[in-house]
Amino acid sequence: MRMELETLPFVARLVAGCVPFVFGLIGVTVAVSLWSEPFGEFGSPPLFFRIFGTLIASVFMLMGFGGACAAIFGGTKSLRSARRSGFVGRAPRPKSPEGQRSYTCPNCNAALKSKADVSPSGDVRCSYCDRWFNIHRAGA
Repeated sequence: MRMELETLPFVARLVAGCVPFVFGLIGVTVAVSLWSEPFGEFGSPPLFFRIFGTLIASVFMLMGFGGACAAIFGGTKSLRSARRSGFVGRAPRPKSPEGQRSYTCPNCNAALKSKADVSPSGDVRCSYCDRWFNIHRAGA
């Protein structure tokens, strides 16, 4: 069973935010080390390398600190609201290997067992919620 991020205790979310936070600190360290050397001395990085390195370090900082904030303060709200609005959907259930169609209960969304007894009119009882439904009307 998958737990939503908001149901995790704060300490667990804090621990989950540590790994991306480390990547953010790596970006800060690279940027500071590139710009702390004086210009024109022996061993100091050239200006092009400082700018290019800072761009890469800024990606590390944005992704690292952003991922840490999302893990600690809850970044699943936008995904849940996108699912409700219809922008993001759940993946369709795979078809059975024989090419037969698999049916799901419209009440509880449980998969119908392959050995379920189906009446000639298409009525079947869900083994999970014990409600009756018709497989011919469920697909329509």
